Amino acid sequence: MDQGINRRGFLKLSAAGSAVLATGSSLALLTGCSSNDGPAEGYRFFRQQDVDLLTPLVGAVLGSALTDVGATAEDGMKAFDDLLEGGMPGTRAALLEVLDLMQLGAARWFITGTWASFAEQSEAQLQQTLSEWSASERGLSRMVFKGLTQPIFMAWYVKPQAARSTGYPGPPQNIVA
Repeated sequence: MDQGINRRGFLKLSAAGSAVLATGSSLALLTGCSSNDGPAEGYRFFRQQDVDLLTPLVGAVLGSALTDVGATAEDGMKAFDDLLEGGMPGTRAALLEVLDLMQLGAARWFITGTWASFAEQSEAQLQQTLSEWSASERGLSRMVFKGLTQPIFMAWYVKPQAARSTGYPGPPQNIVA
């Protein structure tokens, strides 16, 4: 009777995951996907290929949080870029490596469950991709999902105009009596 994953199965899964990441990173390097052309215009950290990849995702993740304050997905991307300012250089590098990996269709399929780029998906398809991606049983997929979506939420809701849209009035005011 199978009791779930055992130590040997876990080691096999870890080795396979490492091999997929190493292969994907190598392919990204060889195909030029990870070439560092510097930040895109108007950004400090995100490259143009990152902006193209993430902008539709930011719009889908934040959804009405953007429209409630009259903002766009590009505004969300700028907030995400601002958040990276306070991040450790190693953390930023790891994020950019994940984005390089997601430029490859096969790696994107393995991580998100879809071959199609986020920009090629309709709003309904993108919401379906996010739903299936968040419910994935693969640990790597869930880790990448959380590693991208949580900072997007954090970046947006630290902006004063966005924080007010949640109904939270802000930190208590120090009133001297």
